Amino acid sequence: MITMEEMKAHTSSKITKSGWATIGFLFFLAIINVADKSIIGLASVPIMKELGLTPAQWGLVGSAFFWFFSLSAVLVGALSDYVGTKKVIAVISSIWAVVQFATVFVASFPFLLVTRIILGAGEGPTYGLSMAMASKCLPKDKIGTGLTLVSVGNTVGAAVAAPVLLFFITSYSWHVAFIFMGAIGVVWTLLWIFFAKDRPSEAEAEVAAPKPEKAISVPWSEFLPLLLSKNFLLISLCAFASYWFFSLELSWFPNYFEKVRGMDGNMLKIAIMLPWITTTISQLFFSNISDRLYQKTRNVVKSRVLIVGPMVVIAAISYYLTTIVSSNTAAVALLCLATAFRSIILVLGPAILTDTFAPKHYGKAQGSFTAIYYLAGIIAPFVTGLIVQNAASPAEGFHTAFHVGSVIMIVLGLLFWFGVRPKKNSSSLFTNVNNDI
Repeated sequence: MITMEEMKAHTSSKITKSGWATIGFLFFLAIINVADKSIIGLASVPIMKELGLTPAQWGLVGSAFFWFFSLSAVLVGALSDYVGTKKVIAVISSIWAVVQFATVFVASFPFLLVTRIILGAGEGPTYGLSMAMASKCLPKDKIGTGLTLVSVGNTVGAAVAAPVLLFFITSYSWHVAFIFMGAIGVVWTLLWIFFAKDRPSEAEAEVAAPKPEKAISVPWSEFLPLLLSKNFLLISLCAFASYWFFSLELSWFPNYFEKVRGMDGNMLKIAIMLPWITTTISQLFFSNISDRLYQKTRNVVKSRVLIVGPMVVIAAISYYLTTIVSSNTAAVALLCLATAFRSIILVLGPAILTDTFAPKHYGKAQGSFTAIYYLAGIIAPFVTGLIVQNAASPAEGFHTAFHVGSVIMIVLGLLFWFGVRPKKNSSSLFTNVNNDI
């Protein structure tokens, strides 16, 4: 049953104080989440050297992180609808911290694989849970911006993590960097347990919201066909294409910058940071534009789909062009553009889904959405590792891998652009059956 607080949050035109607090917590969770993911890529060179790993083995390390990512996203997302999102997030963030401490003692390839598998299973549900929890406390005409504020934690985290973690890695050792991340995870989890609220308070919702309408209870018989619909699948596959490069950015891009582009020191830090900074600006700007268009038109296609589609196609072209420019500056500029544009689907995709699913199913819907695109995290790093290992040179291998990803992205981007057409008001959360509750 949809709660009174959730109905009021959706019918309000303001974000409550509790809602802002929730967004703040989830923003910092996203920072920790992406830092936990990216630390392995930043430490790839010393770890590969210390453990004597080949490119194919390293590709398997990157892939192993995602082996149970999708499965846990679906199962834990569904569980959160019944147990409570706050409790589930507290458990998974605790798992991250424990695994980061355990990684310090890694001395073999199998041990490293196990830590990555467990961490991946713990992090798999995070984005879907964050989107679901934030969605419940956001009004419909603020949902694009609100979800983006949560999501940009990923890009801010990637930008901040690079210089901070590289400092620990280069000045001390990669072990110290993992200890640092474990400690940060413990601190956030304790704050979350004692201070976070599972939903907006009744008092705040009353002040902010007009009189709500009667809720519709959506049975599973209605929910399951939506997961198999053309719209849901194309939205998820477009995100899959975006996440293909996201997983490479985490596991392979630092290696690419060092071995192919010959970057080191401050130049390496800048090359890693800049794409995430431009992505943050892009997500905030375009989600705000999208929300403004939605307020004016109440049309998901005009306000969301027709923004995302062209941007994903431009991103694919930019990734391809990166392989043919010789200038490092031009290559970084193209990667900044590609990363900034391909990431928009990851914030506006969930916004589109809120027009398809009722709040009581947000956990399952967002979990299923992320489960599909997380599959790219299993495939992309491993495929890239095989391509690089079997190529005549690292440059040829990486550029071939970029071409493969670009083709996937442009095809799925075009299908999204011209194929996603949600029906207007197809899944209203409320009905005007009665003016009284």
